[in-house]
Amino acid sequence: MMISHSMSLDPILERLGREGASLLEAEAMRGVLAERFDGQPLDSVNEADWLEALGRMEAVKQTGNAGMK
Repeated sequence: MMISHSMSLDPILERLGREGASLLEAEAMRGVLAERFDGQPLDSVNEADWLEALGRMEAVKQTGNAGMK
């Protein structure tokens, strides 16, 4: 699955852990991933980059500010 602002949330939910992740988290993560990795395959995001994106997603989720860096 290629990363984009319009990609399905299903692959993101799978990688986040479907039982522990909400749609809000998946939507925030999709935005964070699309900002940095647009057009790249989701499975090409390495563990370090994924963890960094998770931190940014948490900031976006808590503040509602997609500009959080």
